[in-house]
Amino acid sequence: NKSAPLTTHISGLKFSKMNTLRKLNSLPPFRSVGGAYRLFAGKDQKKDSAGQKTRQPEKPPQDKQKSKGASGKAKSAGSTDSAKKTTKVTLINGEGVGRELMDAVQEVICAVKAPIEWDVHDEFKAKDSDDVSPEVLKSLRANKVGIKGPVDSRHWQRQIRKQFAQFAYVSLCSHIEGLDSPYGDFDVVIIRDQMEGDYSGIEHLVVPGVMQTIKVSTTAGAARIAEFVFNYAVKNKRKRITVAHKANIMRMTDGNFLEAMRAEADKHVDDVLFEERYLDTCILKILLKPHKCDVMVSSSMYGDVLRVIAGGMMGVPGICPGYSVSSLGTVFDCRMKACHALAGKDLANPTGPLLSAALMLRHVKMDKQADQVDCAIRKVYKDTDIRTPDVGGKAKCSEFVKAVCDCL
Repeated sequence: NKSAPLTTHISGLKFSKMNTLRKLNSLPPFRSVGGAYRLFAGKDQKKDSAGQKTRQPEKPPQDKQKSKGASGKAKSAGSTDSAKKTTKVTLINGEGVGRELMDAVQEVICAVKAPIEWDVHDEFKAKDSDDVSPEVLKSLRANKVGIKGPVDSRHWQRQIRKQFAQFAYVSLCSHIEGLDSPYGDFDVVIIRDQMEGDYSGIEHLVVPGVMQTIKVSTTAGAARIAEFVFNYAVKNKRKRITVAHKANIMRMTDGNFLEAMRAEADKHVDDVLFEERYLDTCILKILLKPHKCDVMVSSSMYGDVLRVIAGGMMGVPGICPGYSVSSLGTVFDCRMKACHALAGKDLANPTGPLLSAALMLRHVKMDKQADQVDCAIRKVYKDTDIRTPDVGGKAKCSEFVKAVCDCL
């Protein structure tokens, strides 16, 4: 079966047996030139990658957070009584339906009595260009936490990733009881690279009529996201990691990404199962057996495909919450379109932004309020027929928000 994994790490497997499997799997054609280079350069690259480990914003350990000499706000994020302290959050309204969606987020956060102070930015672009506003970048770097509405500009999205060093995007896709779906109950986390791969943004004209795009994969970048993925799985008690790749075709770039995942998997054989699948096999699995999927990871374009599919399985792609990861902080959003035609009509679906707000609350250690918001959203879907038009209902955005606030 060509779609079978090259390697499967099973919890409890001894290193001697694993090394034997590794030697068997190291035969051509699947070992990349980039992978061979890793065997000699891996130690130096790991030093760079390890530097990112202590700076990742994904639930930082309490003692490390304090050791940075952080401000009172940072300490409150790790403190047990954080609900009594105020956390400042950058809020970017975005464009199109963005303002009404971010108004919905503020209304629900107020209803749940979460001590959040908003640093609101209506203007998210620099003057006379699609660049990210300097005020937005300054605010994000100061607050370390942000939430944003939809922005359609590809240039703006690419620039904020690079300026803010957002190397990974995490999507949390789960079934919402009450929404029509043929896929049953599922809970899948999709983590994708944002800095490299097909989305590196390097394109040029070779000769008239011939264009070229360059797919980038570095050993340091691949090691960084591999380390993040396995740390995420361990911290959140996830039991299986599946990497989606096409290393059989792109042996150097996808091969390098795959080698980084294998190297990190070797360190966690007792903690998490690891498997390798071709992208097409992963897509079939998430559609046919989503309840057997746990954490799925891939390079940029593959992960975007998986994210959109999983979001559609929830009901519509725009309701799948997520966040961008950076050593400088964390920005939450749900990657929905700006939908300019619906702007001001009170018809946008606020589910995705509200679920993203729940993730944000959990990130700043307001777990009680996060659970309340998440449960209230799901209760509206389970116990009422209040639905926006995109999921088959007739309710307005404000009516859905009011129903959530009434639950709270």
